[in-house]
Amino acid sequence: MNRSSVILITGCFITLCLAASQARCQKLVATVNVNTEKLIQESREKLANLSSELERYINDYDWTDNEYRYEIPLQVDVFFERAQPTSFEDRYDAVIVLSNATDFQASDRRWAFTYMQGSQFTHSGQFHPLTGMLDFYIYILLGQEYDKLAKLGGTEYYKKASKIVQLSKFSEFYQSGWKERESHIQQILSDERVPLRELEYFFVQAKQWMRLDNRKTAGQYLRVILIRLRKINPELKELNRFYQLHHLDMARWLSLLGMRQELEELSRLNPDNAVTYRQFI
Repeated sequence: MNRSSVILITGCFITLCLAASQARCQKLVATVNVNTEKLIQESREKLANLSSELERYINDYDWTDNEYRYEIPLQVDVFFERAQPTSFEDRYDAVIVLSNATDFQASDRRWAFTYMQGSQFTHSGQFHPLTGMLDFYIYILLGQEYDKLAKLGGTEYYKKASKIVQLSKFSEFYQSGWKERESHIQQILSDERVPLRELEYFFVQAKQWMRLDNRKTAGQYLRVILIRLRKINPELKELNRFYQLHHLDMARWLSLLGMRQELEELSRLNPDNAVTYRQFI
């Protein structure tokens, strides 16, 4: 086994141990806000309990079967645009915004679904355009989180999001944005995205080793990040997101570790944040 393999295996062990220490009481914790200002009073009354119903749907369900779980906050905001009453279920158009308050945010304006007051939401495995939207983005959030615990560790959850899209094709609501969501999840699961997903894992490893004051191993992970950054298309939008989230931490760590040459290279690779990097050189 070569030296780099030892580093990666040991790093994975540390990450899993840190997660396992919190695994007993952790889960997805969501707060749902529903805005019905654009609707008439009758429609508002029908939706009066929706926020609490959706919170129960999210918070009372075990979204993962992985023992290394940790608490993930989730803010869900639903903005209703219009309502079309029918004799059975009313049809609604809405905008949804989801965020974990740190590194995940999603907004989707093409959300159409039916809802009947007093409906009981269940995780039946059947597609419903209301809960299907929540499921889709929650699994993307979980995919992002588990990519941090292991290299490509979020694949299982991204595939679950993809399965929801496949189920939507048999629904009358497929034309309400699901084709675009299919394209989105296909991009996430594409071979082109693999190096970017792995960067998140390497970054978390560097962060954990810095916290443990193991500068040698942290520096090795930072070098791995730089090697990967050299090979990634600099025009990719997702790469810019990685820099936005992590450039300050990487600059600080490289400076603390005395890795000036690597810091200068990072400045060349990411000129948009060159001013920040120069402050640490």
